[in-house]
Amino acid sequence: MDRRTFLKTVSGAAAAAAASRFLPEDAEAMPRRMTLMAVGDCLVSRRVSERRDPEFLELVELLRGADCTWGNCEVVLADTREVSPGYKQFDPHAICEPWGADELAWMGIGFVGTANNHILDFGYEGLFATLRNLERVGIAHAGSGVDLGAAARPAYYDTPAGRVGQVNCASTFPPYFAAGLAHPHLKGRPGLNPLQVSSAVQVPAKLFEEMRKAQATLVDLMGWGEFGDFVKELEERMPKGTSIFFEMTIASGDKVDILGQTSPLDVQRITDAIGTARNNSRMVIASIHSHEARRGLDFNDLFQEKFARACIDAGADCYVSSGPHVLRGVEIYKGKPIFYSLGNFLFQYETISPVPPEALAGLGLDPFTLDPSLYYKKIPYGEGRRFWESFVPRVTFEEGKVVEVELFPISLGFEEPAYHRGTPALAKGAEAQSILERIVRLSEPFGTKIDIQEGIGRIRLA
Repeated sequence: MDRRTFLKTVSGAAAAAAASRFLPEDAEAMPRRMTLMAVGDCLVSRRVSERRDPEFLELVELLRGADCTWGNCEVVLADTREVSPGYKQFDPHAICEPWGADELAWMGIGFVGTANNHILDFGYEGLFATLRNLERVGIAHAGSGVDLGAAARPAYYDTPAGRVGQVNCASTFPPYFAAGLAHPHLKGRPGLNPLQVSSAVQVPAKLFEEMRKAQATLVDLMGWGEFGDFVKELEERMPKGTSIFFEMTIASGDKVDILGQTSPLDVQRITDAIGTARNNSRMVIASIHSHEARRGLDFNDLFQEKFARACIDAGADCYVSSGPHVLRGVEIYKGKPIFYSLGNFLFQYETISPVPPEALAGLGLDPFTLDPSLYYKKIPYGEGRRFWESFVPRVTFEEGKVVEVELFPISLGFEEPAYHRGTPALAKGAEAQSILERIVRLSEPFGTKIDIQEGIGRIRLA
C-alpha cells in the first residue's frame, strides 16, 4: 500500500469513528414506527417565529417531533411587487411575502398541498413563485404545477423513518385554476390538480318530466334549436335519469335534493397516482381542498365520502381534507383515518395586504383605500368561534398499519384582536374539552369511537 492510499484509508476510518459518536445508541436504519401530523388551512400573513406563548411553543414542538408534518398551503408566497392579482369577484385574494415559507418551515411543516382556491390568486407568476419559495426552504409540495402532468403526479418527502408520498387535489376552485394537459401542438396549462364535481338538482319524477318539456320551449327561445343535433348528442351522453334545464343538470328522484357527481376521469387519474405513490413510499397521504357542504358547513357533501374511500382503496394510508374553515368528523375506513376537515391552522386572513382595488370596490369600499382591515371586517369569519377552534391529529404507523390516532385540540384566539389572532396554540381546560366533544359528535355518524383523556382525543381502532 502506498503512502497516499494509507493516509486516505486512515482518515476515512477516523471520520467514520468520529461520526459514530453522534449517533444514538439505539439508531436504526429504518425505525419500526412512523408518525404523521397534519394541520389544516395555512393562511399566514404575520411572523410567528417571534412568539413565546407557552401553548404555542408546545404545539410547535409537537409538530417538529413528528416524522412528517403536512399542511394545506392556502396562500401565494411571492413578492407583491412582482405579481399581478387575478380577477375574482367575491373570493378574497391571499398572499404573503416569501418569508411566509420560512415561517411554515420553522414550525416544522415539511410537506404541503398547494391545490386550492387561492393558488392562482396572483396568476401563473404567483403560482411559480410559491413553488420556488417552498422549495427554497425544503418544503415538499404536491397538487399544482406547470401543467396537469406536474400537478397530478405524486410528490415525496424523505424522513429518517422512510419516504412519505402525497397526491393532492381540489374540488373547489374557479374554473380557470384547473391545470391542463400538454399536447404535441400545445403547451400544458399551469394550475392545480382538479377533482371536478358537477351538481344535479334532483326533483320528483312528475316535476322532472314537466321541466323536460319546458326545456324544449327554452331551446327555441334561446336559439339553441339551430344546433338541434348537437343538443341531442349532449343529452344522450348524460347519465340515465338526468336532463338539462336552462343550463342546469336535473335528475329524477323521490324528493328535492342536490347530488354531487365526481368526474370519473379525474377520480381515475388521482387514484392511479395514489397507486404509484404506494409503490414508491412507506406511507401515502391523499389530500384534498374541498368547500362543498351538505346542510351546513360542519358536514361534507356526500361525494367526498365515496371519493375518500376510493383513495384508501387505491393505497392511501390517510385521507386529509381542508377547505371549509371548520372542523368536521373523522372516519376509520379499513383501519385508515379519514379526516373530513382539519379546519384552520394559521388563519391570519384579517391582516393580508394588499387588497386588489376591484376586490375593495366589490364590497362597496374605496378601491384606493390603504386600510385592508376595512375589507376584512366585511368577511363574517370573525363572528363565529367555530372558525377559530380546530384540532391537529397525530397518526402512528407500524409495519404498514395504523396503531394510534391522537387528536390535539387547538385554539386560534377567537377573542383576541384581529391583528393578533389566527395563530394556533394547544387548547387547554374547558376549551379543549369543548373542541374534543364536538369532534366526537361529528364523528358519531361514521361509527368512530373517541376517548377523551387529559385534553387529548384518542380514537379506538379496534
